[in-house]
Amino acid sequence: MAHPSSSGFVQANDPTAPRTDATIPFRDLIPSPTHPRIAGIEQHSAPSWCDSRRKIDAPAWLIKRLEAKNLEKPYRGFTADGQVQEGVYDYLEDEGAPTDEAVAAVGRLLGVLSGEQRKEIAFESVEVDDFRLWSNPELYINPGGLRLDECSSEIQTRIHDVLKASFSSEGYEKVYGCCITNDFLGHLVNGKGVLNEHSYNFRLFGTPSLTQPWGYSFFGHHLCLTVLFSGKRMVIGPTFLGAEPDRVDEGPYKGLRLFQEEEMVSLRLMQSLPRELQEKATLSKGMDGKSLAGDRWNPFDERHLGGARQDNRVLPYEGCPVSEFPAEQKEDILTLFKAFSSYYPEKVLERRLEVFRAHLHETYFAWIGSFGDQDPYYYRVHSPVAYMELDFHCGSKLFGLVMDNKPELSLRSSASLRRRNLYMKAGGRTFYAGRLSILTTERPNLLHFDST
Repeated sequence: MAHPSSSGFVQANDPTAPRTDATIPFRDLIPSPTHPRIAGIEQHSAPSWCDSRRKIDAPAWLIKRLEAKNLEKPYRGFTADGQVQEGVYDYLEDEGAPTDEAVAAVGRLLGVLSGEQRKEIAFESVEVDDFRLWSNPELYINPGGLRLDECSSEIQTRIHDVLKASFSSEGYEKVYGCCITNDFLGHLVNGKGVLNEHSYNFRLFGTPSLTQPWGYSFFGHHLCLTVLFSGKRMVIGPTFLGAEPDRVDEGPYKGLRLFQEEEMVSLRLMQSLPRELQEKATLSKGMDGKSLAGDRWNPFDERHLGGARQDNRVLPYEGCPVSEFPAEQKEDILTLFKAFSSYYPEKVLERRLEVFRAHLHETYFAWIGSFGDQDPYYYRVHSPVAYMELDFHCGSKLFGLVMDNKPELSLRSSASLRRRNLYMKAGGRTFYAGRLSILTTERPNLLHFDST
């Protein structure tokens, strides 16, 4: 089924702006309460809002694509040529994962749940397909587990304690920042029943153990986390972290702005490359569906290729080999990897970086768009062990749920980082208006930690 050409909510009087004015304040882009994109949202819950979107062709296309019945089976993994490359990972017996703390936190959560809630939250193992069943729109497509905004404050706190126990302090701050920003979006559009601090589901896979594989997922609008433990080893992914708008400008969290390092390091990198390497890295100056192939753009993902329902994607290496970069720009690639992976506890991140660095000579860097200070753009970093992509979503005729969006406006970004035999994504960037998203995922091939 061909993707739609727009998000389905285009109005003749929607605002436009030239590229040079792309960084206009997000409040200038919020549609009126009667705009079809948000009309009536104040009367909806998350399930009823999703049902209402099924009646509109373009979002109905997205909903169908994300439904459980369309999950890729069997899972093979994200590859460059359709073949899983063996032998690129070497997991240590002890990589410093906070398994003890996470198991204890889940135990405290289970202790405050009713018998029925324990049944709702529990899935047999990390091997089940539901472990991959995540999506990041506000559309509540595949219910299951516990929906936090339907739970008590005590349960909400216990679930967040599980996240805190799993991540670095910096990583959890990003996660909670996404929750706060989503709540701010609900405030802006008077849609707290759909968009709020707790618009997320929590699912538990397997029995929490210090030795056997188990994990959990936490997902909803612009925030999707999947975490797997096996002994003192862990993988986080798939995950998606986002912010719409890109900053909070009022209330107790005024000044909150996420993903600044992910934004600026990538732009500095491209701007500082020698001209011949800039040209080699650039796949296209145009960023819309008219400039890119049909399988490289749609009005919901735009240029982003590593999101939900891309588990078995085949994407060849493209762009400029990082081996040709000057030393400073190679360090920028490593800095981006660390920023995208900052949710990992320190010891685990050190090991992740060591593996990524070992394959830096096989890594490629590709770019779409221009690279002025206010330009939207897309890039990806692709190696045998990682696939990072960042998409500065500039829109095509109203991409988003809320922010008015035309091709000329720099409004949203998202990115991904996949470990090729695992399942990993990350990224994020935007300027002064619209949305920002950072996506990170990782998952072991066949869920076994070994030398392959």
